[in-house]
Amino acid sequence: MIAIRKLVVICTYAIGCCGMLPLLPWLSTFPRVVLACGILSGLWQERRGIWQLKPWMQNVAIVPFFFYYAVQFSRSNPAEPVVSVLAIMLAVRLGGEKTVRHSLQIYALSLFCLASSSLFDLSPVFLIYLGLLLFMVALALVLLTFHDQDLAMTVTKADLKRILCSGILMPILAVPLLLFFFPIMPRTQLPLWDFLTPPASRTSGYSDSVQPGSQSSITESRALAFRAEMIRQPQPQLYWRGTVFNRTDGNKWTRSGQIPAELTNAAGQSVVQAIYQEPSASRVLSALDRPTTITRQRVSQSPDGVFELWRPTGRRVSYTAESQTSSVIPQRNSINKTFYQQLPDHIPDRVRTLARNITRSGADDRSKVELLENYFRNGNYRYSTKELVTGDRALELFIFEKKQGHCEFFASSFALLLRCAGVPCRLVGGYLGGEYNQLGGYYIVTEDKAHVWVEAYIDGSGWVRIDPSGFATNAGDVWKNNRSRSLMLQAALALDSFNHQWNRLVITYDFEQQMSVVSRVSSQIQTIDPSKILRSLLPYGAGILLFVGILFTVRRSSLFITREERILRSFLRTVERAFTVSTGEGSIGLFEVSATADNQNVTDFVTIYAGAVYHDRRLTDDEYRRLQGILRVLKEIR
Repeated sequence: MIAIRKLVVICTYAIGCCGMLPLLPWLSTFPRVVLACGILSGLWQERRGIWQLKPWMQNVAIVPFFFYYAVQFSRSNPAEPVVSVLAIMLAVRLGGEKTVRHSLQIYALSLFCLASSSLFDLSPVFLIYLGLLLFMVALALVLLTFHDQDLAMTVTKADLKRILCSGILMPILAVPLLLFFFPIMPRTQLPLWDFLTPPASRTSGYSDSVQPGSQSSITESRALAFRAEMIRQPQPQLYWRGTVFNRTDGNKWTRSGQIPAELTNAAGQSVVQAIYQEPSASRVLSALDRPTTITRQRVSQSPDGVFELWRPTGRRVSYTAESQTSSVIPQRNSINKTFYQQLPDHIPDRVRTLARNITRSGADDRSKVELLENYFRNGNYRYSTKELVTGDRALELFIFEKKQGHCEFFASSFALLLRCAGVPCRLVGGYLGGEYNQLGGYYIVTEDKAHVWVEAYIDGSGWVRIDPSGFATNAGDVWKNNRSRSLMLQAALALDSFNHQWNRLVITYDFEQQMSVVSRVSSQIQTIDPSKILRSLLPYGAGILLFVGILFTVRRSSLFITREERILRSFLRTVERAFTVSTGEGSIGLFEVSATADNQNVTDFVTIYAGAVYHDRRLTDDEYRRLQGILRVLKEIR
């Protein structure tokens, strides 16, 4: 026999742990210590059976913590005080006696703690914890119902199995309703929790300026920037356009808000991408170079191919982009060359001299670009993110002395020399490359792929993409993909695919996607031909009717009755034949049959059968075998 109270206590501690574990990484040290002390205190008192912490003592203990964290609550720090109070309240309840009322309070606090963990991170792990918690709460509520009726109640293993099945069945039946209501329930486009948590942000691979020489080294990050669902592309085409820098002031390149008008022609293959961008403080939307359209509300487009949100969201953003993959952007109109030829007030003399000497033999802008490319290609420049030159003369020292730097050095110096030679140009900031996940059919672009390149305007062609970093002597080693297709990598890609599907189907599922689903369903409904559907369903309908007819015909077959009913029918027929007792297939009770037959075997059969079935339980295997043995003996009586 198993005590119900013991099962309730086990479920209560398990529910408490399931609710607080996802929140634990986000708590400060003090609430963590209180949680550990609460659990250990509760287990120690549970083992001794003596509850020294009375309910009024627990309630009084919570008050000072409540006021302490209430004082810390503010607009800039709203979430931490709230979750700390919840964790401490849960710890205090876990350290007390597990009455029915206190157990219900623990279940509620555990659900609140788990929900509050989503303020910090709403990952697939949250769904796993939520599923476990719901299953355990449903089971615990069923056990509490029995425990409330009799505090000392015990059950057999068979009864416990039925109780467990009943508790687990409730949340299972709710899953289809959850899947049905999730895509259709109304939802707001604004995150409701924004007032509790400050916007999440990541360190962007590009910023609102490019300034080589501002730091001596670059720390690369493997943090995710975005994922892009699309067909696989050749590696040379994986330039992801973000923003454009069109104004220079010495070493620093920035973006001017007054962008000259441009009219571009289609060039290259059209590629559609579904992009899921990670939380960022930037308004810029990245897409394969060069994007022509981005489908999303409240997005502005600049003439130079830069798309920006109206305001930063601080959360994941999903959108669809269409791009023309070409290294040349043809123009239908003449650009404002003066705007893209502007130079800083002070340029070192030897930089101007170098630009003049390199491009002196160039008859037009195209030949000047080619001459400058040859200079960089043969100039023994190396790509590096360490030991970089710094200061106001960083570009000058890079060009003439150090000859070592990252993409910002290469692009900035190349563009500066182009403008000194009178060639219109600009810098483009974005990403280069990405890891293709074949399982999910998308590219994974991380922050270490952040990159800057140059676009030069050539009469008769348009804007031509030039990547000066590719002229470095070690460029092949820097951009070569050395990641082996190992089992660990395949597992990592599979896990990333799962995370991507979670973000795509749950996290970024918003009102816009909801309306898109409704629109698609409406369009499909309008194309439905009812007569065609009825004709296609006729064979299935005939098959169903035939199956129902067969079931009706054999409904009394032994295939559709329990073994208890089957052996009872066999017993009544045997007794009727052997003792000439009219049983009427159940018209008289079993004990009446036993009294009329006046046979010990019949009495034994009725006693065993009634001891099980009349007590609302099934026959055990041992009881069933004993009844079969008695039945064989009765059949031998003539």
